[in-house]
Amino acid sequence: MKNILKDIRTYFIALLVISVVWFIGQLILYPVLPTKYFILMTIVLLVIAGLLTLTQYKIKNKITRILGKVFIVLLSLILILVNFTYLKTVDLFGNIVSTEDTDVVSVIVRDDSTYQYIEDLKGKTYSTIDTRNQYVDQTLDNIKEENKEEDMNLKYYSGVEKLVNALYDENVDCIVINESYRAVIEDTYNTFTDDTRVIYSKSYTIQEEVVEQKKIDVTKDTFSLYVSGIDTYGSISTKSRSDVNMIVTINPTTKNILLTSIPRDYYIPFQVLNGEKDKLTHSGLYGVNETKTNVGNYFGIEIPYYVRVNFTSLIDIVDAIGGIEVDNPRAFQDFKKGTIHLNGEQALRFSRDRYSFSAGDRERGRNQMRVITGIINKVVSPAIINNYMSLLDSLGSSFQTNLTEDEMLSLIRMQINDMSSWTITTQSVDGSGASLYSPIYGSKLYMMIPNGDSVNDAQMSILSLY
Repeated sequence: MKNILKDIRTYFIALLVISVVWFIGQLILYPVLPTKYFILMTIVLLVIAGLLTLTQYKIKNKITRILGKVFIVLLSLILILVNFTYLKTVDLFGNIVSTEDTDVVSVIVRDDSTYQYIEDLKGKTYSTIDTRNQYVDQTLDNIKEENKEEDMNLKYYSGVEKLVNALYDENVDCIVINESYRAVIEDTYNTFTDDTRVIYSKSYTIQEEVVEQKKIDVTKDTFSLYVSGIDTYGSISTKSRSDVNMIVTINPTTKNILLTSIPRDYYIPFQVLNGEKDKLTHSGLYGVNETKTNVGNYFGIEIPYYVRVNFTSLIDIVDAIGGIEVDNPRAFQDFKKGTIHLNGEQALRFSRDRYSFSAGDRERGRNQMRVITGIINKVVSPAIINNYMSLLDSLGSSFQTNLTEDEMLSLIRMQINDMSSWTITTQSVDGSGASLYSPIYGSKLYMMIPNGDSVNDAQMSILSLY
């Protein structure tokens, strides 16, 4: 035994065996490679490992032994590097597979008030909207307990507008809202953040309940997922308005992807409002599952999966893959007509502008689909290899989905197996503008009344992939 440990060859062979076994073990534990490639790679690695072992124990030539040691070190280093990359990929799946939602509830007072702490509001008048929110109710209960108040003077208002006016008019001492409403408020009250102060805040992070869907084989069965782009920077789990709304229908057998864009102002029934209608973007205030459910019900299709991104996501992802190519049908801002290259910031501007077009939000939706198409084309192309690590770094905090790890590994394995190109087609639904009542806002806002024919046509196109 001592002689074996003194033999330097033992350590080189041990390094080789550990790196090869670790690599093969990873492929077994997380099977990204198709079986035929796994078997072929395993055989090749074992043959190479065997030959390198022979150079150390069966061949007398000194130079050959030295070269064998060099190749052992090189092969081991390559396998260790690949292993760490592989682990990082699998770890990414664990990070982005999430049904986590974050709610932040704030107690807000006028900036010119004398209130500094929640204790200062003891016995004062609180207010909130009558669209009940469990986290607002929980926060009020916490305050009641902290301030040792038997009864709170609490007023309810029908919608955000009346609530904010009550604060401005000093009819109440504070308002208690979910911070997801702030962007809605600031659409009308541009100086709201400057006019007010947050003196108390509670954060609630929960895992949304996963509703069991019928068993889907994502490598064989056609399925739809919902892309929700929320209008915030920072944490992807934060609830906010859903400004990008897109159904992505994927037929893995025919290699067809259909993108269906839905205007943010579409006037559809909300589950949380017991069937009352409001503009689609407001559904994001109640989480991505609310948006996904509302759209699925309206279009009469099952949407089991979702992907949620925000402004930070788009910038990070596009930059991570080295930019994208987009076919721009008309010049606007500083974007030329024709095929253009976009970095992250440019992609965000390209997909957000609606004021440069007579079609407004409808053309913005088409541009969003052009950006999504550019991302898909880049990700499934060989060019992604050069940007693979930076893509992994960006996706970890910029992307959220309820696809499982196994489902994502299956899709990757399928793509590696056939290396087929995908056909991507796009469509959008239309409607007409009108001023209609928003239960969430509490007054009339611009809405888009859906065009029934365009909805039916879109539904038929989606179902044709099934």
